[in-house]
Amino acid sequence: MVTPYYAAMKLWTTVAGTGTPALRLPSALAIAGTAILVAVIGRRTGGERTGLAGGLLFAAIPAVSRYAQEARPYAIAMFFAALALWCLLRIIARPAVGGAAGYAAAVAATGLAHPLGGLLMVAGHALVVRRLRWWWAVPAAVGSVPAVLLAVAGAGQSGQVSWIPVADLNTWQGLPQTVFGSAAIGGMVIVLAVLGVRWDPAFRVLAGAAFVPPVLLLMTGMVYPIWVARYVLVALAPMAVLAASGLLRAGRVRAGAVVALALLVSFPVQLELREPAGHAEDSTKIAQVIGPRYRPGDVAVFPDTHPSIPWAPRDIYQRYLPAPRPPDVLATRPQRADGRLLARECPAAACLGDPPRIWVIRVDDASDPLRNMAPGKRQRISRDYRAVSSWKYPLLSITLLERRG
Repeated sequence: MVTPYYAAMKLWTTVAGTGTPALRLPSALAIAGTAILVAVIGRRTGGERTGLAGGLLFAAIPAVSRYAQEARPYAIAMFFAALALWCLLRIIARPAVGGAAGYAAAVAATGLAHPLGGLLMVAGHALVVRRLRWWWAVPAAVGSVPAVLLAVAGAGQSGQVSWIPVADLNTWQGLPQTVFGSAAIGGMVIVLAVLGVRWDPAFRVLAGAAFVPPVLLLMTGMVYPIWVARYVLVALAPMAVLAASGLLRAGRVRAGAVVALALLVSFPVQLELREPAGHAEDSTKIAQVIGPRYRPGDVAVFPDTHPSIPWAPRDIYQRYLPAPRPPDVLATRPQRADGRLLARECPAAACLGDPPRIWVIRVDDASDPLRNMAPGKRQRISRDYRAVSSWKYPLLSITLLERRG
């Protein structure tokens, strides 16, 4: 449940508009700020070179670039998690009311951006912070309140995450790829981070913030289906700092060579992320498919009982398919109106009429284009129409139906 992020984005778009650059700008700025905080934390814990190497390693992680490009709350959560870590390190060095207040605010902001990520971050801090007692416990408890309230409020909204499987040994093996966006970069950073751990209060906090969230969520995910790699992105900033610390133990020349190697290995993945289908979806293809094939009289219909993201096909249609386009003939109310996320449709496709052709737009690769449609609508369309063409892309499939005989 990430309502605060979308509420903030609603306000942002009233000023900046809903163009792609405007929607992505907050995430890009958040990642830029996180990179600065990584360098600052590295400098505080290990000196100038640790800060520089940490910032470069953080930038080399493909997942960092990915979520800097997405209009989702993960980049915001990463920024505030790094800010909370910086405040906690200040408390360790010199307990003060200002540092505690900053920490509480950063924890609260992380939880508002992503409740589960915020709570995992606090758990990582809790397992390694010992001597601070009330200087940490009170602001941590206060800052965790928004995340707890959001988690409780969203506990019943399980449909959107019903696709998550139970984690297994293959999930553990795939962690470098799924969390970091590259198995090579992920493996490199994890090994260096382990080598960078020291028996020092600041480094124990870094280790807790880096390793506890993914390990804790994975262990839980083996019992309850909750593991999703992006839920632990809050661990990437401390992981990069620890990796820089471990790297510099090998000497300045070797450290520079490894950083250069990491950037080189990361480069092809970074390029791939910037391709139209770089985020495992290719929504813009809808215009290339339907645009030149559209005929007056065509209509568009959508699955409406998809277990995870039933609203996504209409979002793709509305954003990436310019007019003239097949009308959304079944919708009587648009999406996100009257307190409802999904559009309202006339029952049993009563307002479908008798169009010569129907475009079915989905966000999966179902063999049956009418899957996840309400029974009445499915029966009405399958009785009178047959599929004649289909196009399949990452997280987008389009099927053209024509009226029978």
